[in-house]
Amino acid sequence: MIETFKTMDGMLQVYWILAAVSSIIFIIQAIMTFVGFDADSDVDMSNAPDQIPDSGDAAFDAAGFHLVSVKSVICFILGFGWTGVLCWSLIPNRILLGLLAAVVGIIFMSVIAFLLFQMMKLNRDNTFRVEQVVGLTADVYLRIPADRKQTGKITVSYCGSTHELEALSDTSIPTGDKVRIKGIVQGETVLVEKI
Repeated sequence: MIETFKTMDGMLQVYWILAAVSSIIFIIQAIMTFVGFDADSDVDMSNAPDQIPDSGDAAFDAAGFHLVSVKSVICFILGFGWTGVLCWSLIPNRILLGLLAAVVGIIFMSVIAFLLFQMMKLNRDNTFRVEQVVGLTADVYLRIPADRKQTGKITVSYCGSTHELEALSDTSIPTGDKVRIKGIVQGETVLVEKI
């Protein structure tokens, strides 16, 4: 086998080396991911407060979408190398073969980046905290009495879900009116004003 490798064209040897090494690394990464041990370190290039949490992947972050990462680069090399190996005898033009291998590598890289992005969305902390809705508008669900004597109820939409909260107000607000959440009174009871 070593003798066969030595007789190959230099570029075909490069394709075989890239394909073999990237395949081994890809298999190791897959096993580590399934076992629950992800050894990539995180490199974050942005400080956006609403950014999706880390995926455990060394990455260049472009508006929350990780395109270039250790995993996606390995997938590029995997696609590039195996395309070169498998199409070597089919495409005699080596420049065309290199371009095809690069295109397939980019497709592999894009697919893995998209999958990582989808996995990162699963890691997002969607725990509702009442502080998050201060300043938002809401609908009165049950009438709110005046002078903060009794609570009424409001419904507020936040991050794609609707939350029902108890509300107090200085003025009486009937059911169906719009209100703005001014602050938190106690627990999940909020202070609102009519808008």
